[in-house]
Amino acid sequence: MINKILNIGSAFDWITPSVAFVQDSRNVPVGHFGIPVNCSWGSKEIKRLLGSYDVHVWGLMFNFEGDVLLFTVKKRDAELTYYLLRRMGIPIIYSPVDIMDTFS
Repeated sequence: MINKILNIGSAFDWITPSVAFVQDSRNVPVGHFGIPVNCSWGSKEIKRLLGSYDVHVWGLMFNFEGDVLLFTVKKRDAELTYYLLRRMGIPIIYSPVDIMDTFS
């Protein structure tokens, strides 16, 4: 019940996307990632995991439907981010990393 209320409330959040846009423009090129909300990894855990490898994470927010956690990293950290997420068993809905190039 509380999740549904939070999802509805977050639909009206215009500050987070605005701040993420500014951060994107200051850190170009960037890589956007999306993971399912129901994978048991929240935004704090993702930020902590990637931060422990000196990967700066920003733009942590849910998509409009509330089923995907979105976040952004610098493009140069995208392959490391992809590797760490996969290593921890976190399903990735989308990423800027071409899987064939990364592991070939």
